[in-house]
Amino acid sequence: MGLNKPPLYPLLAKEGMTECMTSEKSDPKPARLIIDGPRDGAANMAADEALFYAAANLPYAATLRLYSWNPPTLSLGRRQKLEEVNAEKCRALGIDVVKRIGGGAAVYHGDEITYCFVSRNDLLPIPTGEQWHAAFSLFLEKLGLMPDAGKAKSRVSHDGNACFACAAEDEPTVGGGKKFVGSARRKSKAVFLQHGSILLSPQPDFLCELVTGAETDASIGLKTLLPSLTRETAHAALIAAIEETFSLRFPPA
Repeated sequence: MGLNKPPLYPLLAKEGMTECMTSEKSDPKPARLIIDGPRDGAANMAADEALFYAAANLPYAATLRLYSWNPPTLSLGRRQKLEEVNAEKCRALGIDVVKRIGGGAAVYHGDEITYCFVSRNDLLPIPTGEQWHAAFSLFLEKLGLMPDAGKAKSRVSHDGNACFACAAEDEPTVGGGKKFVGSARRKSKAVFLQHGSILLSPQPDFLCELVTGAETDASIGLKTLLPSLTRETAHAALIAAIEETFSLRFPPA
């Protein structure tokens, strides 16, 4: 198994992709919403990469893409090495392996909500960690959950290989220190990108068999706390939280 780097994925609506955009007359910060269907790892990462490189030439302050994975995929941060992956085990389990345009550590993408947020630095101030912490906390509150008090300790010195082993300062926890969201980012002079996973089910126990150096898991899936939670409900809560936090307006999906 090797890393396949496909050509940049088309930005506009393709099969299974719904694109919505705001009217410039109704909002001074036009934003675009893409609800994408399940795709394989290579196509998903190519789509995020395409959004990053095209954003500066698009008329939107920000684009939010929500998507899922088929088949399940192990993604690595752009600084991680493919040699750290047990390719034979991944093949046996039918798991794709890809590298992300963003940084961070390994994530198993299965039952989750995955998001990619891309913004133009000249139309929207670069989002801060405090803002993302507020957005994810608001997301929990809209679902009827309370985030844990305080912030996680900084993960600046964390050099492990599993994203969900500990939370960063911009990632609120829930259920007594459990991590439900993991994110990575990429910046240029003109564009900011952050993409990440909001877990509906926790990371699998076998993650430590897929990548070397994976620490003890600290994840929780939101369905553990809200068994009846649907993907549509989680989408709506996340969209609303990002709208309110960053003063954007997305149209109905």
